[in-house]
Amino acid sequence: MTTIIQLNQLSFAYRNRPVLSNLDLTVQEGEILGLVGPNGAGKTTLINLIQGVLTATPGSVTVFGGQPGTRQAKSKIATMFQDDLKLDNVTVTEFLNVFASQADHPKELATLVNELNLNDIVNQPLGKLSGGQRRKVSFASAVIANPQLLFLDEPTVRMDAETRQAFWHYINQLRHQKVTVIITSHYLEEIQAVADRIAILQDERFSYIGTWQQLQTRHTTGKLSFTTALAADLFTHLPGVQTINQDNHRLTLTSSDTDLTLKAIIPFVDQIHDLIINRESLESIFLQMTAKEAPKS
Repeated sequence: MTTIIQLNQLSFAYRNRPVLSNLDLTVQEGEILGLVGPNGAGKTTLINLIQGVLTATPGSVTVFGGQPGTRQAKSKIATMFQDDLKLDNVTVTEFLNVFASQADHPKELATLVNELNLNDIVNQPLGKLSGGQRRKVSFASAVIANPQLLFLDEPTVRMDAETRQAFWHYINQLRHQKVTVIITSHYLEEIQAVADRIAILQDERFSYIGTWQQLQTRHTTGKLSFTTALAADLFTHLPGVQTINQDNHRLTLTSSDTDLTLKAIIPFVDQIHDLIINRESLESIFLQMTAKEAPKS
Protein backbone atom coordinates (compact mmCIF):
# COMPACT_ATOMS: atom_id res chain seq x y z
CA MET A 1 0.00 0.00 0.00
CA THR A 2 1.09 3.56 -0.73
CA THR A 3 0.91 6.02 2.16
CA ILE A 4 -0.57 9.36 1.09
CA ILE A 5 -0.73 11.19 4.45
CA GLN A 6 1.38 10.55 7.54
CA LEU A 7 0.97 12.45 10.81
CA ASN A 8 3.54 11.89 13.55
CA GLN A 9 2.91 13.51 16.95
CA LEU A 10 1.46 16.50 15.12
CA SER A 11 0.60 19.49 17.31
CA PHE A 12 -0.53 23.04 16.64
CA ALA A 13 -1.45 26.06 18.76
CA TYR A 14 -2.91 29.48 18.00
CA ARG A 15 -1.22 32.11 20.13
CA ASN A 16 -0.17 29.51 22.71
CA ARG A 17 -3.69 28.02 22.80
CA PRO A 18 -3.42 24.31 21.91
CA VAL A 19 -5.70 23.24 19.07
CA LEU A 20 -4.19 19.88 18.10
CA SER A 21 -1.95 17.71 20.27
CA ASN A 22 0.16 14.69 19.37
CA LEU A 23 -1.89 13.41 16.44
CA ASP A 24 -0.82 10.19 14.73
CA LEU A 25 -2.54 9.07 11.55
CA THR A 26 -1.74 7.17 8.37
CA VAL A 27 -3.99 7.46 5.32
CA GLN A 28 -3.49 5.08 2.42
CA GLU A 29 -3.98 5.47 -1.32
CA GLY A 30 -7.60 5.04 -2.35
CA GLU A 31 -8.93 5.34 1.19
CA ILE A 32 -12.02 7.35 2.07
CA LEU A 33 -11.60 8.88 5.53
CA GLY A 34 -14.45 10.59 7.37
CA LEU A 35 -13.06 13.36 9.58
CA VAL A 36 -15.63 14.05 12.31
CA GLY A 37 -15.61 16.42 15.27
CA PRO A 38 -17.56 19.16 17.04
CA ASN A 39 -17.43 22.70 15.71
CA GLY A 40 -14.11 24.20 16.74
CA ALA A 41 -12.42 20.82 17.23
CA GLY A 42 -9.66 21.67 14.76
CA LYS A 43 -10.77 19.86 11.60
CA THR A 44 -10.08 22.86 9.34
CA THR A 45 -6.75 23.47 11.09
CA LEU A 46 -5.75 19.87 10.47
CA ILE A 47 -6.65 20.10 6.78
CA ASN A 48 -4.66 23.33 6.48
CA LEU A 49 -1.66 21.56 8.02
CA ILE A 50 -1.93 18.70 5.55
CA GLN A 51 -2.19 21.16 2.67
CA GLY A 52 0.79 23.19 3.89
CA VAL A 53 -1.19 26.36 4.64
CA LEU A 54 -0.05 26.05 8.27
CA THR A 55 3.07 24.50 9.78
CA ALA A 56 2.97 21.98 12.62
CA THR A 57 5.14 22.59 15.69
CA PRO A 58 6.10 20.19 17.07
CA GLY A 59 5.45 17.02 15.12
CA SER A 60 5.46 16.33 11.41
CA VAL A 61 3.21 15.92 8.39
CA THR A 62 4.21 14.19 5.20
CA VAL A 63 2.05 14.18 2.06
CA PHE A 64 2.97 11.93 -0.88
CA GLY A 65 6.18 11.18 0.98
CA GLY A 66 7.29 14.82 1.17
CA GLN A 67 6.61 18.14 2.79
CA PRO A 68 3.10 19.61 2.47
CA GLY A 69 2.72 22.83 0.53
CA THR A 70 5.30 22.09 -2.17
CA ARG A 71 4.33 22.52 -5.79
CA GLN A 72 4.55 18.77 -6.29
CA ALA A 73 2.13 18.12 -3.43
CA LYS A 74 -0.26 20.93 -4.42
CA SER A 75 -0.50 19.61 -7.98
CA LYS A 76 -1.97 16.35 -6.61
CA ILE A 77 -4.49 17.90 -4.19
CA ALA A 78 -7.90 19.49 -4.76
CA THR A 79 -10.52 20.81 -2.35
CA MET A 80 -14.28 21.21 -2.59
CA PHE A 81 -15.03 24.12 -0.28
CA GLN A 82 -18.23 24.65 1.68
CA ASP A 83 -18.71 28.28 0.60
CA ASP A 84 -21.05 29.09 -2.27
CA LEU A 85 -19.68 30.29 -5.59
CA LYS A 86 -19.63 34.07 -5.74
CA LEU A 87 -18.98 34.86 -9.43
CA ASP A 88 -22.59 35.25 -10.49
CA ASN A 89 -21.95 36.40 -14.07
CA VAL A 90 -19.40 33.72 -14.93
CA THR A 91 -20.75 30.68 -16.78
CA VAL A 92 -20.16 27.12 -15.58
CA THR A 93 -17.91 26.45 -18.58
CA GLU A 94 -15.82 29.56 -17.95
CA PHE A 95 -15.54 28.75 -14.27
CA LEU A 96 -14.40 25.17 -14.84
CA ASN A 97 -11.96 26.17 -17.57
CA VAL A 98 -10.15 28.40 -15.06
CA PHE A 99 -9.53 25.41 -12.78
CA ALA A 100 -8.57 23.20 -15.70
CA SER A 101 -5.98 25.76 -16.85
CA GLN A 102 -4.31 25.64 -13.42
CA ALA A 103 -4.00 21.83 -13.36
CA ASP A 104 -1.06 19.82 -14.68
CA HIS A 105 -3.20 17.00 -16.07
CA PRO A 106 -6.85 18.13 -16.09
CA LYS A 107 -9.82 16.05 -17.10
CA GLU A 108 -11.45 16.86 -20.40
CA LEU A 109 -14.27 19.32 -19.69
CA ALA A 110 -16.75 17.51 -21.94
CA THR A 111 -15.99 14.19 -20.23
CA LEU A 112 -16.48 15.68 -16.78
CA VAL A 113 -19.71 17.43 -17.78
CA ASN A 114 -21.12 14.09 -18.90
CA GLU A 115 -19.87 12.22 -15.85
CA LEU A 116 -21.47 14.70 -13.45
CA ASN A 117 -24.59 15.31 -15.56
CA LEU A 118 -23.94 19.05 -15.95
CA ASN A 119 -25.10 19.27 -19.57
CA ASP A 120 -28.23 21.30 -18.75
CA ILE A 121 -26.34 24.00 -16.86
CA VAL A 122 -22.92 24.11 -18.50
CA ASN A 123 -23.70 27.41 -20.30
CA GLN A 124 -25.62 28.96 -17.42
CA PRO A 125 -24.12 31.77 -15.30
CA LEU A 126 -23.40 30.73 -11.74
CA GLY A 127 -25.85 33.31 -10.43
CA LYS A 128 -28.76 31.45 -12.09
CA LEU A 129 -28.01 28.12 -10.43
CA SER A 130 -29.81 26.58 -7.48
CA GLY A 131 -27.92 25.79 -4.30
CA GLY A 132 -27.63 22.12 -5.20
CA GLN A 133 -26.41 22.93 -8.70
CA ARG A 134 -23.76 25.23 -7.26
CA ARG A 135 -22.52 22.38 -5.08
CA LYS A 136 -22.22 20.15 -8.16
CA VAL A 137 -20.19 22.82 -9.96
CA SER A 138 -18.01 23.32 -6.90
CA PHE A 139 -17.32 19.58 -6.89
CA ALA A 140 -16.57 19.65 -10.61
CA SER A 141 -14.06 22.47 -10.08
CA ALA A 142 -12.18 20.19 -7.66
CA VAL A 143 -12.17 16.95 -9.64
CA ILE A 144 -11.37 18.56 -13.00
CA ALA A 145 -7.78 18.76 -11.75
CA ASN A 146 -7.59 14.94 -11.63
CA PRO A 147 -6.39 15.02 -8.00
CA GLN A 148 -4.87 12.08 -6.17
CA LEU A 149 -5.98 13.56 -2.83
CA LEU A 150 -9.40 15.19 -2.56
CA PHE A 151 -10.80 17.15 0.40
CA LEU A 152 -14.58 17.50 0.64
CA ASP A 153 -16.00 20.08 3.07
CA GLU A 154 -19.75 19.57 3.64
CA PRO A 155 -20.07 18.34 0.05
CA THR A 156 -23.78 17.49 -0.12
CA VAL A 157 -25.27 20.56 1.57
CA ARG A 158 -28.34 21.72 -0.40
CA MET A 159 -28.23 18.71 -2.74
CA ASP A 160 -31.49 16.84 -3.23
CA ALA A 161 -31.69 13.09 -2.57
CA GLU A 162 -31.15 12.05 -6.19
CA THR A 163 -28.12 14.32 -6.59
CA ARG A 164 -26.64 13.04 -3.33
CA GLN A 165 -26.99 9.46 -4.48
CA ALA A 166 -25.23 10.25 -7.78
CA PHE A 167 -22.54 12.19 -5.90
CA TRP A 168 -21.64 9.28 -3.61
CA HIS A 169 -21.69 6.89 -6.56
CA TYR A 170 -19.06 9.08 -8.21
CA ILE A 171 -16.99 9.14 -5.00
CA ASN A 172 -16.99 5.34 -5.02
CA GLN A 173 -15.72 5.45 -8.59
CA LEU A 174 -12.86 7.69 -7.45
CA ARG A 175 -12.02 5.14 -4.75
CA HIS A 176 -11.63 2.48 -7.46
CA GLN A 177 -9.32 4.88 -9.29
CA LYS A 178 -7.17 5.02 -6.11
CA VAL A 179 -8.04 8.63 -5.32
CA THR A 180 -7.76 9.31 -1.58
CA VAL A 181 -10.71 11.28 -0.17
CA ILE A 182 -11.01 13.15 3.14
CA ILE A 183 -14.60 14.13 4.01
CA THR A 184 -15.85 16.51 6.69
CA SER A 185 -19.61 16.64 7.00
CA HIS A 186 -22.44 17.10 9.49
CA TYR A 187 -24.41 14.45 7.58
CA LEU A 188 -22.92 11.65 9.64
CA GLU A 189 -25.16 8.98 8.10
CA GLU A 190 -23.38 9.62 4.79
CA ILE A 191 -19.94 9.24 6.34
CA GLN A 192 -21.16 6.10 8.08
CA ALA A 193 -22.19 4.67 4.71
CA VAL A 194 -19.21 5.63 2.55
CA ALA A 195 -16.07 6.00 4.70
CA ASP A 196 -13.53 3.18 4.96
CA ARG A 197 -12.47 4.63 8.31
CA ILE A 198 -13.69 7.35 10.63
CA ALA A 199 -11.44 9.69 12.63
CA ILE A 200 -13.19 11.50 15.50
CA LEU A 201 -11.38 14.64 16.61
CA GLN A 202 -12.19 16.13 20.01
CA ASP A 203 -10.33 17.79 22.87
CA GLU A 204 -7.27 18.33 20.64
CA ARG A 205 -6.83 14.61 19.91
CA PHE A 206 -8.28 11.71 17.98
CA SER A 207 -10.68 9.94 20.32
CA TYR A 208 -11.27 7.24 17.72
CA ILE A 209 -9.72 6.06 14.45
CA GLY A 210 -11.13 2.95 12.80
CA THR A 211 -13.97 1.48 10.82
CA TRP A 212 -17.65 2.12 11.47
CA GLN A 213 -18.14 -1.55 12.25
CA GLN A 214 -15.40 -1.48 14.90
CA LEU A 215 -16.90 1.65 16.46
CA GLN A 216 -20.37 0.14 16.50
CA THR A 217 -19.17 -2.93 18.42
CA ARG A 218 -18.13 -0.59 21.24
CA HIS A 219 -21.65 0.85 21.45
CA THR A 220 -24.13 -1.99 21.64
CA THR A 221 -27.24 -0.07 22.71
CA GLY A 222 -30.19 -0.44 20.38
CA LYS A 223 -33.79 -1.57 19.93
CA LEU A 224 -35.39 -4.87 19.03
CA SER A 225 -38.95 -4.66 17.72
CA PHE A 226 -41.25 -7.55 16.86
CA THR A 227 -44.87 -8.71 16.92
CA THR A 228 -45.93 -11.48 19.26
CA ALA A 229 -48.94 -12.79 21.17
CA LEU A 230 -46.69 -13.42 24.16
CA ALA A 231 -46.97 -11.24 27.27
CA ALA A 232 -44.49 -8.39 27.55
CA ASP A 233 -43.54 -9.57 31.05
CA LEU A 234 -41.75 -12.56 29.53
CA PHE A 235 -39.10 -10.21 28.09
CA THR A 236 -38.71 -7.80 31.00
CA HIS A 237 -35.83 -9.56 32.72
CA LEU A 238 -33.91 -10.72 29.67
CA PRO A 239 -30.20 -9.74 29.60
CA GLY A 240 -29.66 -6.16 28.43
CA VAL A 241 -33.33 -5.17 28.38
CA GLN A 242 -33.81 -1.68 29.84
CA THR A 243 -37.36 -0.76 28.81
CA ILE A 244 -40.26 -2.29 26.89
CA ASN A 245 -42.88 -0.38 24.93
CA GLN A 246 -46.03 -2.12 23.71
CA ASP A 247 -48.31 -1.09 20.84
CA ASN A 248 -51.02 -3.73 20.48
CA HIS A 249 -49.06 -6.90 19.67
CA ARG A 250 -45.83 -5.10 18.77
CA LEU A 251 -43.13 -4.92 21.42
CA THR A 252 -40.06 -2.69 21.29
CA LEU A 253 -37.22 -3.62 23.62
CA THR A 254 -34.55 -1.04 24.37
CA SER A 255 -31.38 -2.95 25.15
CA SER A 256 -27.92 -2.04 26.41
CA ASP A 257 -26.56 -4.97 24.37
CA THR A 258 -28.65 -5.97 21.36
CA ASP A 259 -26.52 -9.04 20.62
CA LEU A 260 -27.01 -10.36 24.16
CA THR A 261 -30.74 -9.69 24.11
CA LEU A 262 -31.11 -11.27 20.67
CA LYS A 263 -29.54 -14.49 21.94
CA ALA A 264 -31.91 -14.47 24.94
CA ILE A 265 -35.06 -14.31 22.79
CA ILE A 266 -34.08 -17.32 20.67
CA PRO A 267 -36.29 -19.66 22.76
CA PHE A 268 -39.28 -17.53 21.68
CA VAL A 269 -38.28 -17.38 18.02
CA ASP A 270 -41.25 -19.47 16.83
CA GLN A 271 -43.65 -17.04 18.47
CA ILE A 272 -42.22 -13.71 17.32
CA HIS A 273 -42.55 -12.18 13.87
CA ASP A 274 -41.28 -9.22 11.83
CA LEU A 275 -38.16 -8.80 13.97
CA ILE A 276 -36.35 -5.47 13.39
CA ILE A 277 -33.04 -4.65 15.06
CA ASN A 278 -31.87 -1.03 15.13
CA ARG A 279 -28.35 -0.39 16.37
CA GLU A 280 -27.06 3.07 17.24
CA SER A 281 -26.13 5.34 14.36
CA LEU A 282 -22.84 7.19 13.99
CA GLU A 283 -24.70 10.39 14.90
CA SER A 284 -25.98 9.03 18.21
CA ILE A 285 -22.59 7.54 19.09
CA PHE A 286 -20.88 10.81 18.15
CA LEU A 287 -23.24 12.79 20.35
CA GLN A 288 -22.50 10.47 23.26
CA MET A 289 -18.75 10.71 22.74
CA THR A 290 -18.81 14.48 22.56
CA ALA A 291 -21.29 14.77 25.46
CA LYS A 292 -23.84 16.66 23.38
CA GLU A 293 -27.57 16.21 23.32
CA ALA A 294 -29.35 15.46 20.10
CA PRO A 295 -31.38 18.43 18.86
CA LYS A 296 -35.00 18.36 19.93
CA SER A 297 -37.63 18.01 17.25
